[in-house]
Amino acid sequence: MDGRGSFWLPRFTLLLMAISIGLYIILGPAPASLVFDRAAIVQGEWWRLYTGHLVHSDARHALWNILALGVLAGLLERRGRRRLGLIVAFGAVGVDLWLWWGQPALQWYCGLSGLLNTLLVVVLFDLWSETRRRVVLAIGMALAAKLVLEIVLNQALFTHTLWPSVPWVHVAGFAAGWAFVVLERRSCPAVVSARKATQA
Repeated sequence: MDGRGSFWLPRFTLLLMAISIGLYIILGPAPASLVFDRAAIVQGEWWRLYTGHLVHSDARHALWNILALGVLAGLLERRGRRRLGLIVAFGAVGVDLWLWWGQPALQWYCGLSGLLNTLLVVVLFDLWSETRRRVVLAIGMALAAKLVLEIVLNQALFTHTLWPSVPWVHVAGFAAGWAFVVLERRSCPAVVSARKATQA
């Protein structure tokens, strides 16, 4: 409930979840017309740069990603729907840039995992800014260690999907999250300070 006693709904979060769920139910796993497909994008199918994040390779992949999206995006939406939209856009673009130029040999990709790392970084930074609790810092360090281990093993640690995992995408999402935090603090320090004061 919000401060006026009425129910508050994370509408943008629910919309993203509904789109991902609907795409999986209607089109099934990894629909060929929506996944990140390098050759198709070169031919002008630019929508794949966005839709590739919303489709999944199998049911387990979809379940865990969409649940994580609900939690992380829901937390961020309470701090501003427009801000959440910017974070999602920032993360999607950051992951796409890495897919395109950082891994030019990668032909296909799908899933929310890169974007989820962007959301997680911003959530952790928000919590750290508000509380300064060591547990938040510990979670952030554990996330960084997880990413390093995934790169070394070339395998996602906690999920196994029909499509091969792409650990560097997690790193790209992580970096996009930090880039958003830095740019937000430098470009809108008054907004950041006001949000802290409101939540104090």
